[in-house]
This record gives sequence, structure tokens and C-alpha cells, in this order.
Amino acid sequence: MSIASSVSGVSGVSGVSGVSGVSGVSGVSGVSGVSGVSGVSGVSGVGAGYSGSLSQAILTARDGIVGTYEAIAAAPTAMPANAIATLEEWGAVERVTMIGGELMGNITVTGSGESAAVYSLENTGGDSDNAPGAQYHRLAKLTRPSPDDFLAQTALVHNYADLRPDRAGEILNQIGYPTEFFQPILGLRAGRHKYTIELIALVQAIASNVVLQCKHRLACLRPDRYSGQLMPMIQTPGHGALPSGHATEAHIVGQTLVHLMKGKAQLPKQSEMLLAQAARIAVNRTVAGVHFPADSFAGAALGLALADYLAQRAGATGAEVKETAFNGPGVDDEDFHLSKVYDLATDTPKEFGTLITRGNAVEGVTPAPLFNWLWGKAREEWADI
Repeated sequence: MSIASSVSGVSGVSGVSGVSGVSGVSGVSGVSGVSGVSGVSGVSGVGAGYSGSLSQAILTARDGIVGTYEAIAAAPTAMPANAIATLEEWGAVERVTMIGGELMGNITVTGSGESAAVYSLENTGGDSDNAPGAQYHRLAKLTRPSPDDFLAQTALVHNYADLRPDRAGEILNQIGYPTEFFQPILGLRAGRHKYTIELIALVQAIASNVVLQCKHRLACLRPDRYSGQLMPMIQTPGHGALPSGHATEAHIVGQTLVHLMKGKAQLPKQSEMLLAQAARIAVNRTVAGVHFPADSFAGAALGLALADYLAQRAGATGAEVKETAFNGPGVDDEDFHLSKVYDLATDTPKEFGTLITRGNAVEGVTPAPLFNWLWGKAREEWADI
């Protein structure tokens, strides 16, 4: 069983089930996405779902063995209410859906003019009888390039097409969530690292949810609207170009894993390879003809900011998100590269001229207790230094 199929069906996280069934809707990228989290029941080999014939067989088996009803002596002890540890009792799909709700409940996307913005909601106090206090703080702002900027980028997309014969295998296998491309870097195994896999699926689903809202607000045309000569080698997705969903999702995974593995035993160049893989996945979408390099700049900036934000909410050591801005006007024919958005020496996102800027630390980042539990479980799966 592949890693990507190991926890699927977390459609509820993004609230868009079944989208992964639409061919070419890569970037929706499994918005029902957490197709990256399916079949967890299959890991144990039990409970992949009853077929009609199995249900009928169990019905007749029951009739043959149960006999006269006999009640238990006393009702089972109730599980504790509002207890974090109860998460261990739930199924993976249900657990990831719950934690996704906790995280998305503090994220909102809005916009005006040529920009879209992602805000973090600070919660204070509150209980079952009293509403919590609330205040929003901006996490990221994306301003779309001009049509002339995109036109200038079209030549880059045309030139990247020369790489299609070499990259075709990667491109076709990265149409959905490209979890398998991070798997061999870490030695990730479904049986050994189930919580890490749930974590990856969860952050990808969060990224998909946020990025699709940004795409809708920014409404940037795809490369094939600028030139028929580009002839994308895969179906152009049915939503806007900027920010790139694959760039956002790949960079949130890469940076999340960097945070997760701090203080853990690591292989040589592990962090570098995680981010290099994220950048290569982003570039492959330009090679395929469905994204401009500018889309990858915006997606990488957004994905890295979201990764730092979620890691901070999980209580990860040293995690701190800074307000991030992508300023698209004037990008012209600037090409995307990892070195322009990320500092490998410090494992942190970086500024790039006026195109990507980073401000002060975002205030009021609210801890996420359910997510903190999953984060801790995932870290337990990796050896300490």
C-alpha cells in the first residue's frame, strides 16, 4: 500500500469531498484531498468497509449464534469528556477531520482590490457557556501580478517545456498530493509512522483549503490563456493559477517536516532535500505548462508561512511565523528557485527583494491542543539524537 493511500478520505477537512475523483484537478490536490490519508483501516487489515454480501453474511451468522438476549451487569464507564487523550480512541480519518476543524477555525481568507489576505484568529477564554474573545492578525498577503507580468512569464513557461521528456514521470505522479516524493527522504513507512502520515495529510489539506480561497479571490489566468503554443502536457486544472497549489502544499510539507524533526536523529542533507523536493515539485508544474514561475513564488511563500504558523500552534520548539507578503506587480520574467525563498543554512523562509517580504512575528498565535497531541505522537515515531 502506498503512503499516499494510507490515510484517505479526509474530505471533511477541506469540506470538498470527491474532488480528487475529478481528473486533472490536481491542485484541488486532493481537496477531498487528504486522499493522502486513506485506507488507514487497511493498515490493520480490518474494517475497510462492509460490502453488501459481508453485511448479509454477518446477519445470518448472528442469527445462528446469539441466542436469547442477556444484558451486561453494569453500563460501561463513560469516556472522559473534553480529554485530549481520547483522540487516540478515534479512527485516523475522523481524528484528522477533527484536528483540521480546530486549525481551520482560526484561519480566514479575505481580500480587496488586487490582493488576498490570510488572517489568524486569536482566541482568548471561553467555555461551553461563554463565547471566547477574538481578534484577527494578518498572516500573509498576496497581491497578483499584472497581465503584462504574466505575459513576460509566458516565455519562461515555453522554455521549460524542453524538460518535459525528462520530467514526465515525475509530473504524472505528482498530479495529486506528492507525498511519496518525500517518503524516501525520511524513510517514511505506513506501519511505523502512522501519525507522521496523518500530520502530512492534515497540513496538505489545510494548505489546499487556504490556497483555493486565495486562487478564487486573485482569479489569475493559467498559461494556456496566454499562448496556444504552450500545449500543457496534463489537463489544466479548473481554478486560478496563483498561488500554485502544488507549491503551497509541497512547501508546507517540507517545512513542517523540518520543524517536526528538530532534535531528532537525521540523515545527511535531510532538511535540504525536503525543501529541494518541494521546489522541484513546484517547478514541475511550470514544466508541465500549467503554472507560471510567479505562481510558485506565491505558493512557496504562502506554504512556508503556513508551516511556521501551524508548527507554532503545535508548540514546536523555535517555531515562529512572521507576516509574509507576496508583491506580484513587477515580477516580470523573474524565474523561481528555492534559493530565492528559503535559507538552507538556518532552515527559515527568506525575503527576496520586494517580491517576497517578511515583517514582524504574527501576534496572538493561539495554541491548538488537538494538533499539539498529534504533533507529539508524530515526534515519538522518530528516534532522538
